[in-house]
Amino acid sequence: MSTAQPHDRDPDRDTDTDPDRTAAGWQPLLERPGYEQWWDGSAWRGRAHREPEPFSAFTPELTRALRPGPNRAAHVARAGIAAILLGFGLQTLVATNTLTLPGVPQIALVVVALVISAVIGIGTAVAASLALRVAPRLGGRAIASLALGVSILLGLAPVLLLVAIGLAGGV
Repeated sequence: MSTAQPHDRDPDRDTDTDPDRTAAGWQPLLERPGYEQWWDGSAWRGRAHREPEPFSAFTPELTRALRPGPNRAAHVARAGIAAILLGFGLQTLVATNTLTLPGVPQIALVVVALVISAVIGIGTAVAASLALRVAPRLGGRAIASLALGVSILLGLAPVLLLVAIGLAGGV
């Protein structure tokens, strides 16, 4: 890990009047051309990543924003997106009778799939909220925002269905 600070790298930069000299963000690593690392304003965090390609499908700024960086909660939230999509797939398989178990009523499988998806959705929403709280210092704001949106749209819908089942008298 580098010991140099971002503002120590450019001798042409006026560090006395530059307000961004210690701002948190992705900074290039001079000792590793083509790589950058998260600078939290006072120390290097996380591991180095390749700089985004300038001619990729996403702008370099969006690519950087979708990286969780050293924000562990954003890493969990990003994994939660995949888990929510898998839970949504499980719900679909059970609801269409594609997935059945001998001797187990189909409605019981539906409720189990909803409970699994609800737990994943709530966990992802909590992780995304925690990630957003520390995002200004540790990065990962875009991926945490995306995870929060996915958890609300797809992950927390099973909670509402479980409440509706409960209000209707259960299974």
